[in-house]
Amino acid sequence: EINEAKIVLADAATSMLHGPECLESIKATASSVFAGNGAADNADLPRVQVPSSELDAGKPVVDILVELSFAKSKGEARRLIKGGGARVDGVKVEDEAMLLQTELLKGEKEIRVSSGKKKHGIVEMV
Repeated sequence: EINEAKIVLADAATSMLHGPECLESIKATASSVFAGNGAADNADLPRVQVPSSELDAGKPVVDILVELSFAKSKGEARRLIKGGGARVDGVKVEDEAMLLQTELLKGEKEIRVSSGKKKHGIVEMV
């Protein structure tokens, strides 16, 4: 089947790029993120740490997109938001002036930020 061939190709490319010792960890992360298999394994996703004081005051989502390298500039991050490609905790970011605040974490220490369907990262409150 074509999908099985794609998996074999992706595994081979991943092994060549990251080494065979990283393959299982990367496969587990990809499976949880893209296939929706239970709770996502966020260990291998890019992270940005934000002090709780910054989140209490509110940190612009535009800045977080740049820090996670999902955009090269704030302007590019704003265009991503305008185009409907940015999400925080699975919810589309509608306003380019949106602030990520402590309340959005719902008592957790981490929240997922996504750019499009395939780029995901974690904002960790420290």
